[in-house]
Amino acid sequence: MTIKRNFDIRNLVRELSENKVSALEILREAISNAKDHGATRLWLKTAKDQRNEVTLVLADDGEGMDHARLEAFWGVGASAKGHAQQSIGYKGHGTKLYFDCRRLSVATRVSASEPWNVTRLDMPHEHADDEIPESTLKPSDALQREIEETGLQDSAGTVILIEQVGFEDRSELLDRAKIESYCDWFTAIGDIRAGLFQHRIDWHRAIARSDEILSELRLHEGEIRPIEVRLRVNGEKAYMPVGMGTASRDRNFLAAWGDDVKEHRSQPGLLAYGHRFADEYQSAGAGRMRDDKSALRLTTPSTWATEDGISIVARVEGHRRQLDTYLEAKWQGHQGIYSFEDRFGLWLCRDFIPITQRNDLLRKALDEASGQKLQFELNNLRNWKVFVNHQSFRLTANRNDVSNRAVIDVKVVDALVTVLKEALKNRSFQEWVERLKRATFEHRREREIKQMSDRLEEAQQWIESKTKKDGIDPMDVSGLPTLGENYSLLLKAPRSEQELFYVYGLLAGRFEMPIHVIEYDASEGVDAIGKLREPKLLAERRPFVRMEFKLEVSADNPIHHFFDAIDVIVCWAVGKQGDIFEESSYGAGKLQKRPMSVLTPPIDTHEIIYEDAGRRRVIPVLEISELFPKTGGRRKKP
Repeated sequence: MTIKRNFDIRNLVRELSENKVSALEILREAISNAKDHGATRLWLKTAKDQRNEVTLVLADDGEGMDHARLEAFWGVGASAKGHAQQSIGYKGHGTKLYFDCRRLSVATRVSASEPWNVTRLDMPHEHADDEIPESTLKPSDALQREIEETGLQDSAGTVILIEQVGFEDRSELLDRAKIESYCDWFTAIGDIRAGLFQHRIDWHRAIARSDEILSELRLHEGEIRPIEVRLRVNGEKAYMPVGMGTASRDRNFLAAWGDDVKEHRSQPGLLAYGHRFADEYQSAGAGRMRDDKSALRLTTPSTWATEDGISIVARVEGHRRQLDTYLEAKWQGHQGIYSFEDRFGLWLCRDFIPITQRNDLLRKALDEASGQKLQFELNNLRNWKVFVNHQSFRLTANRNDVSNRAVIDVKVVDALVTVLKEALKNRSFQEWVERLKRATFEHRREREIKQMSDRLEEAQQWIESKTKKDGIDPMDVSGLPTLGENYSLLLKAPRSEQELFYVYGLLAGRFEMPIHVIEYDASEGVDAIGKLREPKLLAERRPFVRMEFKLEVSADNPIHHFFDAIDVIVCWAVGKQGDIFEESSYGAGKLQKRPMSVLTPPIDTHEIIYEDAGRRRVIPVLEISELFPKTGGRRKKP
């Protein structure tokens, strides 16, 4: 007996037609196909009818499709592109995205002297086995109007009409800003090699002049050839090139590169070609993250590629530089179409087009390259714009991921480490890193101080309120026998901050401690808010204090909180005296013995003295182990 292999082509076609992350991926496939087929211009029109059904028109002036290419277009897993070409697409899967619609119509010809050849199929994702008749274009055909509107009457090319697009997110195709942003980030016109140049205008000048520097950009892996993409989105009256829409917000797309727009306005395909990077700039005066206007290149045409074909475009950009450059992004108080955290970081690329975001590789490379030098805010990589291209990346069917990542990841990290180590030798980058670390430190400092001030205010309002919602008083508990005066509460000496807080709680339930804890939350910020019973403890008279619990306070160990957010530190033991920091190397204070204790017993044994903007402040340190006898085998220090 033998097994007959069973192929369900209908299910395969349906799967491929729906296998996408965003409806905008149709644009990626259309631009790649147009470029592969020699087009210099591509037209894209979207419209919706009264039922909010979306229709899409794609047209290009490329070489058109002959019979073999038409069969590949309508088929599955076939491609009629020559293997010698530098083709972006080669699997024949991408155009299946067009199939998720009510009707798909195609007019194409390989020569202006030939008639337009028309093929059409209703519900193409449901009729995978149907034969498709060919016919000559008629004047009454809807495709004829599209040919006339694009000016293809005297040209070879292809026009595709996709009626009633089926994707649930098809409304994305009705927003020009989203289309332009997607083209810039995820299609062939957003070529990442633009980031190897100091300024965007330098990239375009090099292309216009066929500069020798282009030979260093791995042209054997992808030609540098602009293609003009003209858009007519959601009822716009005319086709306008990417970046040159007529609405006021459309002008934001290229607003940051005014010199480039002025010089290359007459070449809209060139003007929009290349991913948008902020022009290089060194900002020396920014003291806060949000004010940093820096934009630095970490790789250039002569340093970007390894011998085994890994190519890296790496840049860093300050927050203010990003806000001034990418006006379509969203941030607090500003509406936009993507957040910086969603788009920035590291992307793996093929054909110099971003495929999948892999910030984990960037974090690993930063760690290996710098040790502690770049260990700041690594949960947020929005300052980094890194693209790693390798033609050996094998893409998944929907081109949204890399399938052989396990084999390539190590090589990518190694190449990134090399780039970062070289960058750390550069003085401009070193200064930027130091500014960013300080700015990050100040941002966290301001946030923690505000958070603790808010908690302090909430606690005070709660104490002063008459109802005291959610309040409990252990002294009001009934039904439990009280402990005798000589009853033992023996337990091990604390070995963690949590155990120390438990010990403090036991003491506070039995004795009058100098501070009564009202609320405790160690998940973020300083640990607790307490009511001060001994006002002499602080030079600044206040009824409520911010408390930080530490197992040991020592000059060897940073506090990991900001002095201005702390009023009192409660610890089990004090170690070495001397300079002590909020963070390692930042926020210096001095840990020393207290000249005179004000508490009885004298558990306020030490204090931290620091100055900020000429203001001297003292933080008392309460050493809880001083309350316990030094005998009986009970240890003082952890």
